[in-house]
Amino acid sequence: MAKKKVVSIIKANPFGWKTFEALRQAVGMALDHQVSVVFMRDGVFALTNWNPNLIGVPSFDKSIEALGMLNARIIVNKECLGDRGITKLKDFGVEIEILSKNEICQIINEAEVVITW
Repeated sequence: MAKKKVVSIIKANPFGWKTFEALRQAVGMALDHQVSVVFMRDGVFALTNWNPNLIGVPSFDKSIEALGMLNARIIVNKECLGDRGITKLKDFGVEIEILSKNEICQIINEAEVVITW
């Protein structure tokens, strides 16, 4: 099977199940495809240093680490960080690319599959 370019866009806040499921799905897809995970809107909060266990949400640190090991791109929208006053991201031990809206649009345009959460 040929590898497809897949983009998973996480725009929902991380305080529920959506982000956990989106990352779990992205890890599975990264085993066979070229995956980019893009955090936008309130989804950018998932990359900050907060403790999801305090509100009963499973941690997604291991999923983000696994994405890095599987050579998936982890991308966060620069403008969304600024709009929310976020100046520092959590250190997951993997590269997180901070890209502009235009750069992210180019990645999405080149994708064969786009999944939005």
